[in-house]
Amino acid sequence: MTVILRTLFPLLALALAGCVATSPVVVDYDPQADFSRLDSYYLLDPLASGPVSPLELKRVRQAADGLLRTRYRPAESAESADFVVRVQLYSVDKVAVYEDSLALYGGYRYWGWGWRAPLDVRHYRENTLVVDVLSPERSPLWRGSTVSSAGRYRDPAQNQQRLREEMALIFNRFPPY
Repeated sequence: MTVILRTLFPLLALALAGCVATSPVVVDYDPQADFSRLDSYYLLDPLASGPVSPLELKRVRQAADGLLRTRYRPAESAESADFVVRVQLYSVDKVAVYEDSLALYGGYRYWGWGWRAPLDVRHYRENTLVVDVLSPERSPLWRGSTVSSAGRYRDPAQNQQRLREEMALIFNRFPPY
């Protein structure tokens, strides 16, 4: 019995660890850009696409500004900054349809009585967090993005904390080297 437990416990731990994995951060950048001289930033107003509330945009801006202040100094204007940052939140309503092959129910069909697996339909909203780093002339230098799970939390404090964590994952990849 202990041999079985020793075998199953690590497998169960690996399976559970895979359930809490975060979304990957996708990064793209201009290899010709010199990121070593970046010292000051200017944060533009965030952009939104889809059903995004103004409070969500405010939280995104606060999370980005808080993280940028830990490494760079804020500039008074976009012209006086070494780089400009724009945060975007894309939101899309989606539908997922699952077929439950284990649960069967009967019903009258066109050809008579029959059995088929019931369908489970779930409506959800997928948010994508995108951070663009631009030159003062607004040419793109760097982009990082990840699928956000902050919208799953009903509590604004938990939502804000998750946005900070996701923003930190993105900014941990900036600058690219």
